[in-house]
Amino acid sequence: MNNFSYNNISTNKYKTIFLIFVLCSLFFSCNKNNETNNEIFFANKKAQRIKNPKKIISISPQITELIFLLESEDKLIGRTDFCTYPDEAKNIKSIGGINNANLEYIISLKPDLVITSSIFTKKMFQTLDDASIAVISFKEPSTFDGMFMVLEKLGKILNKEKQAKKIIDDSKREITDIIFNSKNKIIPTVYYVVGFGQAGDFSGGKDTFIDQIITLSGGDNIAKKSPSWAFSKEELFSKQPSYIFIRREDSARFVNTYPYTELKATKQRKVFGIESHLIDILTPKSIDAIKYIHNIINPKDN
Repeated sequence: MNNFSYNNISTNKYKTIFLIFVLCSLFFSCNKNNETNNEIFFANKKAQRIKNPKKIISISPQITELIFLLESEDKLIGRTDFCTYPDEAKNIKSIGGINNANLEYIISLKPDLVITSSIFTKKMFQTLDDASIAVISFKEPSTFDGMFMVLEKLGKILNKEKQAKKIIDDSKREITDIIFNSKNKIIPTVYYVVGFGQAGDFSGGKDTFIDQIITLSGGDNIAKKSPSWAFSKEELFSKQPSYIFIRREDSARFVNTYPYTELKATKQRKVFGIESHLIDILTPKSIDAIKYIHNIINPKDN
């Protein structure tokens, strides 16, 4: 079970997600589907030597959530404005944004370790390095396997290896159960709305975790071949997905906005809102997004 790779299956607000994936090339490439342990993070020399840090600042919503999941939130002394899940994270001091974090404030807190996302600029990374602060920058994973690698690494850093392994094993078991319990002979087409309107249409295309969530749920992502987040309105109407999913808070506006009112899925009331915290950031709770989509597009499985 542990050797099962979900990469082998075909595979905050929208602006925040979009920026994270566009700008993460500052340290890494986001378009690699086969993530390895050597690709998931970059650490400065001080971070390579650190053991059992007591004071940590997280500059990544995903990392903050994973630290809470590993029951190590007592080590967090700082987080970003975007680190709002779970709710308890809001009680931790904020150091500002992600790519505009208050570096002077971070340095003044004297953390043992700063953990960032790869949207954190090279200049910001260097500033903390020059201040002799240990820094690790994680690449935003585009697959569940990549996210499990991040969790495994965090488990080692936080001395929570057993907890991390259990979460990973349980998560893989849940995903495998969903895959093998699906009975649909015809795979329904699905579209996930990352953004829409005058600014353009955006969805999770090739090598994105949104594509993998749709695939694991038993759906056929109509944007799966798209090389970027942009998706043309013409192609959306041409492919006419059987089901459309969108953040719950945006669903009412979508179904009442022309020309999306003319989509077959809209007319057939097959546009479904999904809790944004399940799908904006890839963590083990994203399995609930797989279950939610799966239960809707595979009604015979219920």
